[in-house]
Amino acid sequence: MTASFNQPTPASSGPTPATALTVAIVAGISVLTLIVAGITFLALAVAFPIAVPIAESYNLPVSAADAALAARFADLWWAFAGLAIASFGAVIVVMVKAISFLSPTPRD
Repeated sequence: MTASFNQPTPASSGPTPATALTVAIVAGISVLTLIVAGITFLALAVAFPIAVPIAESYNLPVSAADAALAARFADLWWAFAGLAIASFGAVIVVMVKAISFLSPTPRD
C-alpha cells in the first residue's frame, strides 16, 4: 500500500528582479518610442494639408516642387492618421503585456 501526501505547490512570485527590470526598461523605451511615432504621424496628417495655405498667408516663398509635394502628401492624410492610431494601439498592447508579465499572479 502506498500513501501520497498532498504537497502544496509554491505560489507564483512573478519574474526574477533582473528579468522584471529588463522587461520594464524595454517596455518603457518601447512605449516612449511608439508615443513619439504616433505624435509624429498625427502631426504629419495635420501639417501637410495646411502647410501651403499657411505659408502663403505669411507671404513665405514656396517653390512649385514643395507645393506639389505637400499636395501629394496631403492626399495621404488617412495613411498618416492610420499609422498614428496603430502606434497608439501598440502602446496599449505593450503596456498590457508588460503589466501581465510583471504581475505576481499566476498566469493561466
